[in-house]
Amino acid sequence: MDKVERIEIRLHRDDRGWVAWPVAEIDLQHLRLCRFHVPCLKPGAVRGNHSHQNSIEFAFILSGPCRALFEDNETGEQQEVMVGGIAPVLFKISPNVTHAFKNASLHDIFLLCYEQRADSNHEEDICRKTIL
Repeated sequence: MDKVERIEIRLHRDDRGWVAWPVAEIDLQHLRLCRFHVPCLKPGAVRGNHSHQNSIEFAFILSGPCRALFEDNETGEQQEVMVGGIAPVLFKISPNVTHAFKNASLHDIFLLCYEQRADSNHEEDICRKTIL
């Protein structure tokens, strides 16, 4: 699906673990970043099940395994991705793409999510739809 992009993030690894710069890796295109949030998903829990009308959402899956499901609201096309959790994965999700994430592990997992939009309107542009 061309409305969801998996962005490869360079990691710096050493004996302490890894560090990543997910915001520095993207092309901001003069759009503002907003609504940073860190969801925690308990084992078997689902987060998301929504799309945005005007915002691009970035979902940085920090741990896993995690099942990610995306659905184009215009065509109904779906794309499913299993993220193993060995390394973090960043998805760039276009407007009008419903997205949901399910914890497929036996422990809590974490995401870092944020939106990119052209205007300074702080209103949420969320449309709820259950796909997972």
